[in-house]
Parts: sequence; C-alpha cells; structure tokens
Amino acid sequence: MSLGEVQKVLQQLLREQVSIRDLPSILESLLDTASVSKNPVLLVEGARQALGRALVHPLLSDDGGLRVVTLDPEIEEQLTRAFSGQVPAGTAAIEPSFVHRILEGLKKLVGEQVRMATPVVFCGTPARFHLRRLLEPFLPKVVVLSPGEIPAVVQVQSLGTIR
Repeated sequence: MSLGEVQKVLQQLLREQVSIRDLPSILESLLDTASVSKNPVLLVEGARQALGRALVHPLLSDDGGLRVVTLDPEIEEQLTRAFSGQVPAGTAAIEPSFVHRILEGLKKLVGEQVRMATPVVFCGTPARFHLRRLLEPFLPKVVVLSPGEIPAVVQVQSLGTIR
C-alpha cells in the first residue's frame, strides 16, 4: 500500500469520528485487507472492524447492551447496488426521497431530538460506509455500525427497523 492510500483511510476514520490512536491495529487490518482488495471502502471497513471494541464501548447502555435502529435489508441492498455501479446508466443512483425516507424513519424511531442525539444505526458492510456518507450532512453525530464491528459478547437490542 502507498502512504497516500493509508492516509485516505485514516482521514475517513477521523471523518467518522473514530480514534486512530490504535495505529498498530489499523495498519495490521489494512495489510490484511489490501492483500485481497485495495478498494478504499473495504479498507475503511476492515480498519473499523479491527477497532470494533473501541467503537462500541462508548455506545453501550448502563446494562451493557447496545441499542440500535436496524435498516431494512431492501434499503441495504439498494445502497449497495447504487454505489457498486449496478444501477443502469442514465438513472439516478440515489433519489433525494430515499435519504428523506431514512431520515423520517430515524425520527419516528428515535424521536424529534434525533438531530441532537447520537442515533446508532445497524447496517451491513459495504452499505454501512455509504449510509454514513449519506446521513452525515443531516445528522453529523449519527453512528452507523456493521455486524462485524460489534463484539460477540455485546447484546444488541433493536429499537425498530427503518423501512
């Protein structure tokens, strides 16, 4: 990997408010992932999975559970298709109504204070990366986690599903 590729991954992690203090774990995951693919999205996802415990710990409730809003599998599939180039030429990859639908679903499940709270959305990889980028301008504090980032000992509690 080039220094520039590593820098882009670190920048994306910081953009998502992920601490990069555990640089050895990040670099190790980058080496492992880069042997399979140098896709920047997959590199970021690999680094996040290596940092899973540190990502999840501040989000745990008093009883040690993780309260999340899940994403309908159909929405995840739409995100993955839109950003993987599987959308036919000449059509919009993501309609503005799509993002509005997700925001309204979050507001319904989390409440009106969704903009000030830190909602946690549970979404598979690589859709997680793209969903975070879509929601960032509207909800800068939103946390989007994938199943690989959550340690097995953490009990996940769903608050509902965005449809």
